[in-house]
Amino acid sequence: MIESTQNKHIKRLIGLQKNKKNRNKEKVFIVEGIKLVEEVPEDWEIDSIFVAASFKQENPSFLNQIALHRNLSENEVIEVSDKIFNAVSDTMTPQGILAICKQKVFSLEETLSVQNGFFIILEDVQDPGNLGTIIRTGDALGANGIFLTKGTVDLYNPKVIRSTMGSIFHLPILTDLDINVLLEELKKKHIFILSAHLKGEKYPYQCDLRKNIALLIGNEANGIKDSTAKQTDILVKIPMLGKAESLNAAMAAGILMYEVVRQRSDG
Repeated sequence: MIESTQNKHIKRLIGLQKNKKNRNKEKVFIVEGIKLVEEVPEDWEIDSIFVAASFKQENPSFLNQIALHRNLSENEVIEVSDKIFNAVSDTMTPQGILAICKQKVFSLEETLSVQNGFFIILEDVQDPGNLGTIIRTGDALGANGIFLTKGTVDLYNPKVIRSTMGSIFHLPILTDLDINVLLEELKKKHIFILSAHLKGEKYPYQCDLRKNIALLIGNEANGIKDSTAKQTDILVKIPMLGKAESLNAAMAAGILMYEVVRQRSDG
């Protein structure tokens, strides 16, 4: 059992928790908590699992099942003291288990190959909670893929991972994309690009969202860039009857996504 933060495994874990460069270098990320560890699909490789001593003692069958199912060796299931686990945990109330998972790379060509596609583009979205919530909502509403531009918050930020509630494993998410290259590719595929914008020409329910479509949401403070707006097919605004000037990015994305589902459900 590991009882020191100077242990090489703990140093590595802390580095992955805190540093995007470390995660990208090793092509891994961390999921923490029973639900998230259980959510990792069979085809998604787990590098190693860390467990607190009390969790191991109280959940032997769960750990044995995970280790056996994942074909993990004893060296890949790492026991640490409760004190050490609490020190490295990124949550307020640690559950005593976390896993280091391999990142998965998705093909843009394959992601766009679906019929009557429904995609989400996020340009420079900065808040981890917003990104995680949008991913979770997109998963719930049947989005076929989510595209993140180079300026968007790191997908593998621990706060993003928690906010997705496991949805990160359920649909293709492509990262670090050049917005201009992406929009050009969407146009080649005849995918209609709709952007949320305060100066929108129409309301979303006035547009036909049953076709191949990509919804574009911009930065929380500044919205989408002017250069991006010029490349989209239509700018839409969300009706607001109160005094607020704008909506939270995740809320705006959710409203647009539900309108896609509403129209497609109506046939």
